[in-house]
Amino acid sequence: MNFNLFQCQEQVISSENLFTGRGGIFFDRDGVIIAEKNYLFQPSQIKILEGVISGLNKLRSLDMPIYLITNQAGIAHGFFNEEQLHTVHIHLSEKLLESNVKFRATFYCPHHPGAEVSKYHLDCLSRKPNPGLLYQAARFDKLDLKHSYLIGDKLSDIEAGRRAGTRTILVLTGYGAVEYKKIKSDQKPDFIASNIDTAADWITYWEKNRHH
Repeated sequence: MNFNLFQCQEQVISSENLFTGRGGIFFDRDGVIIAEKNYLFQPSQIKILEGVISGLNKLRSLDMPIYLITNQAGIAHGFFNEEQLHTVHIHLSEKLLESNVKFRATFYCPHHPGAEVSKYHLDCLSRKPNPGLLYQAARFDKLDLKHSYLIGDKLSDIEAGRRAGTRTILVLTGYGAVEYKKIKSDQKPDFIASNIDTAADWITYWEKNRHH
């Protein structure tokens, strides 16, 4: 079975919203879909968070593709390698499929400006809060970012979504409850949700009202 997994592209990513029409829904991975585990690299460490399966199944009614957008600096710091990341990704994908949930694609950035592994030593335009991964996904499926959503547990996720032009949701799972206390007036997400299930309700409401 094909599980689309793409490393970020290093070239300068266009900041224009090149496509109009259908949007997508972007999720951070750690602390949002699965429990936060510092530098997770083993399939046995995966724990899908409460509300994820129910929330993602609610979103199926919208006919909007869903994506994982994730920084994976553990690769840059030498804690695990890309092959191990792929193994974790396949295991997570198979686990989600058991509940009829499938992400259209996963885009990840293995770079870090303070990397110990030299080939990943890069201040990458795709490392959140930079929006490069969102632009890459938009090109992949001709998505309209103005009609898209970004869900994350960190303000860096919210900033990436804002820069790309998506609506943004901060979930209070993972680092979300701590990050919530740090929000400044110019960092406010469009919505704050207790978990993915609540976020899905908000997206569904917004989408159904947008089309009326």
